[in-house]
Amino acid sequence: MLDHIRLYALLASAILISLSLFTTFSRRHHKKYPPGPRRLPFIGNLLDMPSKDGWITYKKWSEESGSDVVHADVLGSHIIILNSAKAANELLDKRSSIYSDRYDCFISFSARLMGFHFNHVFLPYGDQWRRQRRAFHAHFDATTSKAYRPLEMQAVQRLLRNLISSPDNFSQHLRLMTGQIILSIAYGINVQSEGDPYVGAAERVLEGFSLASSSRLALLLDMVPWLVYMPSWFPGAGFKEEARKWLPAVDRAIGIPHAEVQEALAAGKAPPSVTATMISQLGENPTKEDIWVTKAVPGSIYIAGSDTTLSSLSTFFLAMILYPEVQRKAQAEVDSVTCGSRLPDFSDFDELPYVNAILKEVLRWHPVTPLGVAHRVMEDDVYEGHFIPVGSTVMPNVWSIMRDPVIFPESDRFLPERWLVTDPPPFPEVAFGYGRRICQGRFMARESLWAGIANVLATFDILPVKDNLPKEVYTSGIISFVVFIYFHT
Repeated sequence: MLDHIRLYALLASAILISLSLFTTFSRRHHKKYPPGPRRLPFIGNLLDMPSKDGWITYKKWSEESGSDVVHADVLGSHIIILNSAKAANELLDKRSSIYSDRYDCFISFSARLMGFHFNHVFLPYGDQWRRQRRAFHAHFDATTSKAYRPLEMQAVQRLLRNLISSPDNFSQHLRLMTGQIILSIAYGINVQSEGDPYVGAAERVLEGFSLASSSRLALLLDMVPWLVYMPSWFPGAGFKEEARKWLPAVDRAIGIPHAEVQEALAAGKAPPSVTATMISQLGENPTKEDIWVTKAVPGSIYIAGSDTTLSSLSTFFLAMILYPEVQRKAQAEVDSVTCGSRLPDFSDFDELPYVNAILKEVLRWHPVTPLGVAHRVMEDDVYEGHFIPVGSTVMPNVWSIMRDPVIFPESDRFLPERWLVTDPPPFPEVAFGYGRRICQGRFMARESLWAGIANVLATFDILPVKDNLPKEVYTSGIISFVVFIYFHT
């Protein structure tokens, strides 16, 4: 019986592939797609797709083709990469009404298999996404985010104490800081130590998230989305079994703190938090959807906030080691404002232009999501004479945009001075996404990052380990992290 099922599955797969390829080749003869690598029969650009550092490969495609928009066809799936600010702004911002969907195969994997269906970042464009977006905006707009400054400063001060006691563990201390900020804001949880169970639960969830969002896996599902519906024994679908292992961790991570806030509210003992506020505002007869949003929004904060801020802070540490002259200049500015007698706080923000420039340069030099989070176009479209078919996966190459030599001369250098000229480039907002899909936690993220940078500069010299320098190496997932690999100078 099992052999028959497998045979039917293989036949169904062959039919699906044939239909997809027939449709693709039929349309190809009638439409002019953006330029890209030469396609092979049947498999298209399957062999051209990078397994790591895709942002570098896609930028090279643009340079070779002379176009800021390039196209790849992988087994019938269209992938459009935007390698310039002009193209990304035109399509993802100005035409956001048709470029704000998410590609279904990634959602199928992360949401249905691993339990990330609560995260509005990956929800398809529609009513549920709009509800969560409105709720998120109510708690994280530019004004409301300022209410979280005391919590951010508390976490930063703990970071400083931990760095003093064990500087070698700075990566763990940075993760604790970001976890403390997120958990206190989302649930009112007072993180106690690096062994805190809530931080541990968050780390396990983020491990699963890294698996779900790895560029290789997401690309596989874009190429052959029907793998999501195949049994785990089917060739290429083994990821499903691995994904299911993370489901309990995700359920516990967002379910337990939410339930504890509910209990604390009932007992009149709940500390202030986004969850407590949202539950208190439900009214007497909330719908299931209303209750779900009170769970989904804090859960999204959990996922969207911790790793992104951690990535940027790690890039800051790397830059300070590789560019000691920048560090010395920033420390002198901080000392001139605080006189070395206190720590900087948010009241010093306008008095520290060089520190502010470092924050911008951190976001530019290596963006947290170098390929953004891919959009899905909901209608056929045309850009500068090139056809973009409905359903295409559209990727903004944020890394390439941030290294445009016309806008950012000497773009490979970490150069805060580029933001202090008379006519500086625009704030690197694209680091947080585009259009209706822009990160709504960006105001809180900026302030957390600024507080960490300013206070570390005020307190420490960031130096390499003896005579070793870290190499500028980053991971290739949707969230990219610096890998502190050392080599002898």
